[in-house]
Amino acid sequence: MHSLHTWFASTAGQELAEREVRLLNRRLAGLYATRVLQVGAYGAGHCPAVFGRARQWIVDDWRQGPVDLQGAPEALPFANESVDVVILIHQLEFADRPHQVMREAVRVLAPEGHLLVLSFNPYSLWGLRRLLAFKHGQPPWTGRYLSALRLADWMLVLGLTPRSPDALALLLRQRVRAMPYNQSLGPVLRWVGGVNLVIGQKRVPGPTHPSLRRLRKLELSPRGWIEAGARHSREEIKQ
Repeated sequence: MHSLHTWFASTAGQELAEREVRLLNRRLAGLYATRVLQVGAYGAGHCPAVFGRARQWIVDDWRQGPVDLQGAPEALPFANESVDVVILIHQLEFADRPHQVMREAVRVLAPEGHLLVLSFNPYSLWGLRRLLAFKHGQPPWTGRYLSALRLADWMLVLGLTPRSPDALALLLRQRVRAMPYNQSLGPVLRWVGGVNLVIGQKRVPGPTHPSLRRLRKLELSPRGWIEAGARHSREEIKQ
């Protein structure tokens, strides 16, 4: 993932990070999220906003990077069912074991929680660019891109209920130009966006009231206290 971190430091990478963060902010605003785990760091201070009493952690295997916890996405240092939202930032395309990354995300996700997966779309201009440069290219062109349909299938296998995907339409220039397909070109062209955001919810039988979910334990995991290093919401920082 080090090479992807380097690309996110470029002009095109920073512009893509900004647009992805805006999309994540819109989706997080409609979710119950007091504990948010972001797997994968953009760098340069880019991360989704959390509000109220929410806590946020950024986990990445990026040494000396802008993270709260250093760790591999295949073995997250969190207890079972301990976070409300897990966000995977282009982890599956570049992981040696993408299925294990997904399983770990579901493991730490609380009942009725949401998994948000950002992934480059193979059925897009970016996917075509990847095919042309796969053998000799650099990230982001070296990943194994996953379609929204495949991501939804993986979520179903793991017991999540996927929603209709969001997509960003990205123009291949030195500077990234983007617009959300689902707001401008309709649901058909949504499937060919350069970046997909697929959301799945961890449904469980019976009611799970949010007030009771706040009482669930946030325990010492085998890898250390996960409460340490938590980012406060923007509202609490201002107080």
